[in-house]
Order: sequence, then C-alpha cells, then structure tokens
Amino acid sequence: MLTWALVLACFWVLFNWAAPFAVLAKALPISRGRLPGELLDWDTDGDVRFYTGPLSGGYGFSIWAPPWSIVVFDRDFFAQASPSLVRFVVAHELAHFSLGHHRKRWFAVVTGVALLPVVRGWLRRMEDEADMVAQLLTKSKRSDFPQLGGHHEE
Repeated sequence: MLTWALVLACFWVLFNWAAPFAVLAKALPISRGRLPGELLDWDTDGDVRFYTGPLSGGYGFSIWAPPWSIVVFDRDFFAQASPSLVRFVVAHELAHFSLGHHRKRWFAVVTGVALLPVVRGWLRRMEDEADMVAQLLTKSKRSDFPQLGGHHEE
C-alpha cells in the first residue's frame, strides 16, 4: 500500500513538472529584445525564458517548470497591445518571479493545498502583489487598462 502511495506521489510530481511543457509545445521562444529592456533588470540572473503561443485567455502567465522560470505571452499580444499595456503585463509577470510566487504556486498545486479556499485566496493576493510591483515599475495601474478587468479571475 505504501509503495503505491509513493508511486502515485512521484507520478503526481512528475506530471506537474511536465504539464507546462504541453503549453510550450505550441509556443515559440521570443527574443528578450522584444521586451522593455529596463524591466528585464528584474530578471537579475537572466533565467526567465520568454515564449509566445496561443492562449485561450489572458495576455500571459508565468510558470515554474523546475529548474526553468517561464513566461508565455499570447501570440497576438505584442501586435495588438499598446506599449503601456505591454510594459505593465511584462512587469507583472516578472514580479511573480522576483517575489518567488512561481515556486510557491507550484508547490501549492503539487501538494494539493491549492484546493483549499484559504490557499486560493492567498494565490489571488499574489496577483495583487504582482500588480503593485508592476505599478511601481511602470507608473501605470491595472485600472488604467479596462481590457485587464478590475480584479484577477485566477
């Protein structure tokens, strides 16, 4: 019985490690030169990898696929968004990495605690924290961009 539990636990961790790569299979890497250079200073180690791909909702998201930190932007985002919106979204996603949110979210999902209401609230507050950092970096607020909505839906 313990052996099966261990096998299932290992499978679950492996599945959660591999899941981001399903998105990356349809994505293309993008050059850091397409991103606002001053915001890239937040990626002090240059470890964040950037991609574009077809997203079903939102302009982008950040994920951790150990050992990689990844941001995926919607394929049409850069062509359709204003420069100020691009700056805000890039700053928001990089803020997740600088605040360590990507690892915390990954562990919350892998351990299953992300299903608990209190943890879901904590995860939503991470979005607000990333918005605050983006606001400091870009001098724009989430409310400046009606297309982002008033609050996060995650």
